[in-house]
Formats: sequence, C-alpha cells, structure tokens
Amino acid sequence: MPFSDFHDQHAATLRAALNSATWRAALARGAIEAAREALLTPPPTANVFSTPVDQLKAINGPRVREMIASGERDEERLLQTLGTWPDTWPREVPLRLSFLGLNLTSACDMSPRCVYCNQRPVSQRMGTDDWRRVIEGAADQDGDGPYLYLTGGEPLLLGEDLWGSAGLIRFATGIGAACNLNTNALQLTPQVALGLVSAGLGRMHVSLDTHLAQVQDSICRRTGRWEQVMAGLHNVQLAKALLGVSHPVIHINCVLTRLNADGYPDFLRLLLSMKPRPVEGRSPDLDMHLIPVGGEANASLRLTQEGYLRFFTDTWEQVEEVWAQYQEECGSADKDRGPLHARVPFLSPYHRVRQDGDLAGWAARAADGRPGALAMAARCYVAPTQGFILPNGEQHWCGGHATSRPEPVGNTLHRSVRESIMASLPAVRCLPGEHCHTCAGATLAINQTVESRLKEALAGWLHPEQEQGAGTPEPGFE
Repeated sequence: MPFSDFHDQHAATLRAALNSATWRAALARGAIEAAREALLTPPPTANVFSTPVDQLKAINGPRVREMIASGERDEERLLQTLGTWPDTWPREVPLRLSFLGLNLTSACDMSPRCVYCNQRPVSQRMGTDDWRRVIEGAADQDGDGPYLYLTGGEPLLLGEDLWGSAGLIRFATGIGAACNLNTNALQLTPQVALGLVSAGLGRMHVSLDTHLAQVQDSICRRTGRWEQVMAGLHNVQLAKALLGVSHPVIHINCVLTRLNADGYPDFLRLLLSMKPRPVEGRSPDLDMHLIPVGGEANASLRLTQEGYLRFFTDTWEQVEEVWAQYQEECGSADKDRGPLHARVPFLSPYHRVRQDGDLAGWAARAADGRPGALAMAARCYVAPTQGFILPNGEQHWCGGHATSRPEPVGNTLHRSVRESIMASLPAVRCLPGEHCHTCAGATLAINQTVESRLKEALAGWLHPEQEQGAGTPEPGFE
C-alpha cells in the first residue's frame, strides 16, 4: 500500500481507515481482487472546446471563405456568419456531441437537504434502460462518446445500476464515453468506491464546503455530515491506491456563502495536505471548484458586493500565501509554479473567464446572483453540441437551463438527443436569453474559448501570409 504517496499525517488517517471494520470486511471477501480483475481505464475526455469550433467551421466555413474571396473584411460580420448555427442541420455534417449532463434522479439522501439546495424535483420517468439508450445514442459511430456528467439529486442512490458490473458507468466507459460523477459522498463505502474505480470512472466531484465540521454540519442541517463526507473521500483515495490507479481524479465542489467565506484559506490548506505528493508537476486530485451560491431563495446566504470584494482581495491574498507555501514544501520546479488561479484555472469564478468589467462590477452582479453576467458572449456557440437531461426525460440545452427551466428542447423518452437538437436549432439564435443568467463558469469558459478560436480561424483566412500563433489555450474544464 503506497502510503508514502501522501504526507505523513494524512497517511496515518488512511491507515486508520483501512483498519476499519468495513475495509477489513471488504478485504476478507476478496473485493480488491474482484475489482482489479474487472478494472477498466477511463477513455479520453471529449474535447468540449474543439467540437463546437470544428462543427461551425464545417458548416459555415465555405460561406465565410466565399465572403472573404468577394472582398468582405468586416471581422464582426464574418464572425457572425461563422459563429451562427443554421436553422436546419446540413446532412453532410455529422452532429457530434461533446458534453451530456444526466440528472439521474431528484432523490437525495441528504435529509434534510442542505440549506442552499434549490433543486426542483421532477417525476422519475427515466429508468436504467432509458439512460443506457441515451448514452449509446449520444456516442459517435467511431467509438468516441461525449463527456458524461452524472448528477442528481444523489446519483449513487442508483446503487449497482450505476457503479456495478452491469452499471451505467461501466457501460459508458466501454463505448468510449468518459464519466464524471457529482456526489455528496454519503454512499461512498469501500464497496462503492472500489466499484467506481473498477468501472473506469474518470472524474468525481464531491460536495464539501469547509474544513470545519460544525459549519458543514450546519450547512447540511445534521450532525456528523462532515465526518461522513470525509470518510467517503478517504475510501475513494484508498480504493485508488489499493488498485494502483490514478482515476477517478477527485475534485471538490465548494459552494461559497457567508457561512464559509472567511475560512476558505484554511479549507484550502486542509485539501492541500490531503493531496498525493506530486510526481511531476502538480497533482490535480482534490483541486477545488468554487461556486457562488445561486437561487433567488438564497439571497441571504450570498456575499454582499463588499463581501465579494473582500474575498477576492484580502482573503484571496491569504489563499495565495497558502498556495505558495504548498508549492515551496513540495519543491515545485519554477515551471510548475504560479498563482493559484492560473495553476487551477477552474477554481475561481472571477478569474477563470474574461470579465467585461472590473472586480467591483463583477462583485455587484455576483451579489445579485448573476456571477456570469460580465462574461457572456454575444451568442451561444456551444448549445447544439451538448444537452442536459432531467429524470423525467426533459432535455435542455445546458445545466443552467435545467435549473431555470425554460421550455425544454425535447424529451428523450420520445426522441433522441440529436433529433431534439436538430428540431430546436432556430431557438439557438435567441441565446443567450433571459434564462442564461445561471450559466455555469465552465460553459462560459468554453464559449469564450470557442469564440477566440473562431476569430483565430478568421485571422488565418484573412491573412494567410501571416504565421499564426499557437492558438488560444484551453482553460480548465472539470
């Protein structure tokens, strides 16, 4: 058991967990050997940045080149033509999906629910066979699947239908679709952790908001929740180590509220102390995704404009000090060092995208529940390459729409994901619209990157004699 991969104090914690009754029972019944025998490797994650660019260039590129050949030099007019999805999908261009969110269930074992939970449950009409059909239909004929985001409610309530030998994750992995699981970690027993690793789960997002047990228990409205989540995290780390693999990469979803903002530097310090020692560069395990609390009902939990300003100045200065100390302790090479928001680009909702305004302007909008308002592009470039499906089968363009609930683009119980996208293409011209204020940071980052790459393509067509640069780097998408 490679406990030497961890810092001494955390290694002692994992040794104690491995000596627990649940792990001793798993070892006694041969669970490790069974998981190793059936072990799958996660497929590569679909490139959510290049797919929209490639499809828009395939559909609109010939027309744009004709415009340029005819003397058109207005770059905004050319960009509008290149970046606008057609009302009718051309038969000669296969529709490829890069991302598919599956809200597998509205049920949750956090009872009572967390103080900031704003989910609106829907009836459960999608069964395991329905989800399997959706996943299979979304994969490309050449064996490349979209990036699957499995969420809920609590998806692990599906039990072995999710992580077992005939479960959805193993099925998706087998047809080339990389999976990311969003979980509260309460169900992460040794058996479940081993099952997830063995099934080839690529990434896992665990909901945890603080290093303080009393604060987490207050957020979850039940004593002992912090310890349960930490136990689940430890079980996954042990399962990975026992099977000798690096998957799934574990990320932490931290909802930023007035309850936990001041303690954020110490929370980061805890997570850094739990990371595996970096072998080369930086270990992505236990990186954090910081999410400003959303929902109209959560206005009292949101930071004020002044609170956000303080967080991204005074508190963030402390955060960078914690990060710098960690890099020093790890002996990171100069090439691997840098500010936290640059090294972990999906962490900060303010830094991860280009803002059309300063911090004060962003903070004012974030305090109003619109942290993405200053990062909206003029058009949505990504909608026809993705989808988000609710437990009743309703299909939305994205996770933000699945939360705000405009009219769905279709229902997967009646037609395929691609068929619904093709039938609803005219609606893309109206995006972004009134329901886009909940746009997630990842979607904003993808949209901005796609726009930058379309502009680079235009520059190359307009000035073929000039050598083009390396292109827009991909921001973190987790």
